[in-house]
Amino acid sequence: MSFSEEVGQFFALTEPQSAQLEAGLIALEQAFQQAESDVVNTPEFASRFYQKFQQLITAFGIDEKNVEAFLDHLYATERYRQLVTYVVPSYYQSGGDRKVFEELYQQMLSDEQI
Repeated sequence: MSFSEEVGQFFALTEPQSAQLEAGLIALEQAFQQAESDVVNTPEFASRFYQKFQQLITAFGIDEKNVEAFLDHLYATERYRQLVTYVVPSYYQSGGDRKVFEELYQQMLSDEQI
Protein backbone atom coordinates (compact mmCIF):
# COMPACT_ATOMS: atom_id res chain seq x y z
CA MET A 1 0.00 0.00 0.00
CA SER A 2 1.36 3.42 -0.92
CA PHE A 3 1.84 6.36 1.42
CA SER A 4 -0.96 8.11 -0.43
CA GLU A 5 -3.35 5.23 0.28
CA GLU A 6 -2.22 4.74 3.88
CA VAL A 7 -1.96 8.35 4.97
CA GLY A 8 -2.47 10.93 2.23
CA GLN A 9 -6.06 10.12 1.39
CA PHE A 10 -7.17 10.75 4.97
CA PHE A 11 -5.88 14.30 4.74
CA ALA A 12 -7.18 15.05 1.24
CA LEU A 13 -3.73 15.01 -0.35
CA THR A 14 -3.23 14.34 -4.03
CA GLU A 15 -0.74 11.70 -5.20
CA PRO A 16 1.94 14.34 -5.96
CA GLN A 17 1.36 16.04 -2.59
CA SER A 18 1.57 12.69 -0.80
CA ALA A 19 4.84 11.93 -2.58
CA GLN A 20 6.29 15.31 -1.59
CA LEU A 21 5.19 14.94 2.01
CA GLU A 22 6.58 11.42 2.16
CA ALA A 23 9.94 12.62 0.82
CA GLY A 24 9.97 15.38 3.43
CA LEU A 25 9.21 12.96 6.24
CA ILE A 26 11.98 10.61 5.11
CA ALA A 27 14.46 13.51 4.99
CA LEU A 28 13.38 14.61 8.46
CA GLU A 29 13.83 11.10 9.82
CA GLN A 30 17.28 10.85 8.26
CA ALA A 31 18.30 14.22 9.73
CA PHE A 32 17.32 12.99 13.18
CA GLN A 33 19.20 9.72 12.75
CA GLN A 34 22.33 11.49 11.54
CA ALA A 35 22.43 13.93 14.44
CA GLU A 36 24.80 13.16 17.29
CA SER A 37 23.09 11.59 20.30
CA ASP A 38 24.34 14.32 22.65
CA VAL A 39 22.79 16.94 20.33
CA VAL A 40 19.48 15.09 19.90
CA ASN A 41 18.86 15.17 23.64
CA THR A 42 18.95 18.96 23.89
CA PRO A 43 15.87 21.18 24.05
CA GLU A 44 17.31 23.32 21.23
CA PHE A 45 17.57 20.38 18.84
CA ALA A 46 14.14 19.11 19.88
CA SER A 47 12.60 22.51 19.26
CA ARG A 48 14.19 22.88 15.80
CA PHE A 49 13.27 19.31 14.86
CA TYR A 50 9.63 19.70 15.87
CA GLN A 51 9.47 23.08 14.17
CA LYS A 52 10.73 21.53 10.91
CA PHE A 53 8.12 18.78 11.24
CA GLN A 54 5.42 21.36 11.86
CA GLN A 55 6.50 23.49 8.88
CA LEU A 56 6.50 20.42 6.64
CA ILE A 57 3.01 19.25 7.51
CA THR A 58 1.57 22.78 7.55
CA ALA A 59 2.73 23.20 3.95
CA PHE A 60 0.34 20.35 3.09
CA GLY A 61 -2.62 21.76 5.01
CA ILE A 62 -2.23 19.64 8.14
CA ASP A 63 -2.75 22.08 10.97
CA GLU A 64 -2.68 21.85 14.76
CA LYS A 65 -6.20 20.43 14.84
CA ASN A 66 -5.13 17.50 12.66
CA VAL A 67 -1.55 16.88 13.78
CA GLU A 68 -2.50 14.27 16.36
CA ALA A 69 -4.59 12.31 13.87
CA PHE A 70 -1.76 12.60 11.36
CA LEU A 71 0.77 11.22 13.85
CA ASP A 72 -1.65 8.43 14.75
CA HIS A 73 -1.81 7.46 11.06
CA LEU A 74 1.97 7.59 10.76
CA TYR A 75 2.44 5.52 13.89
CA ALA A 76 0.05 2.89 12.57
CA THR A 77 2.19 2.68 9.42
CA GLU A 78 5.21 0.48 10.08
CA ARG A 79 7.50 2.56 7.86
CA TYR A 80 6.90 5.78 9.85
CA ARG A 81 6.58 4.41 13.37
CA GLN A 82 10.20 5.30 14.18
CA LEU A 83 9.74 8.87 12.94
CA VAL A 84 6.81 9.34 15.33
CA THR A 85 9.03 8.15 18.18
CA TYR A 86 11.30 11.08 17.30
CA VAL A 87 8.57 13.70 16.77
CA VAL A 88 6.49 13.24 19.93
CA PRO A 89 9.38 13.25 22.43
CA SER A 90 10.88 16.23 20.57
CA TYR A 91 7.63 18.08 21.07
CA TYR A 92 7.72 17.35 24.79
CA GLN A 93 11.43 18.07 25.15
CA SER A 94 10.98 21.45 23.51
CA GLY A 95 8.41 22.40 26.15
CA GLY A 96 5.20 21.19 24.53
CA ASP A 97 2.08 20.49 26.60
CA ARG A 98 2.18 16.93 27.99
CA LYS A 99 -1.56 16.54 27.41
CA VAL A 100 -1.02 16.82 23.66
CA PHE A 101 -0.30 13.42 22.08
CA GLU A 102 -0.86 11.80 25.50
CA GLU A 103 -2.68 8.70 24.20
CA LEU A 104 -0.20 8.21 21.38
CA TYR A 105 2.73 8.63 23.78
CA GLN A 106 1.26 6.04 26.15
CA GLN A 107 0.84 3.68 23.20
CA MET A 108 4.48 4.23 22.24
CA LEU A 109 5.62 3.46 25.78
CA SER A 110 3.44 0.37 25.90
CA ASP A 111 4.80 -0.86 22.55
CA GLU A 112 8.39 -0.40 23.74
CA GLN A 113 7.78 -2.71 26.67
CA ILE A 114 6.63 -5.57 24.47
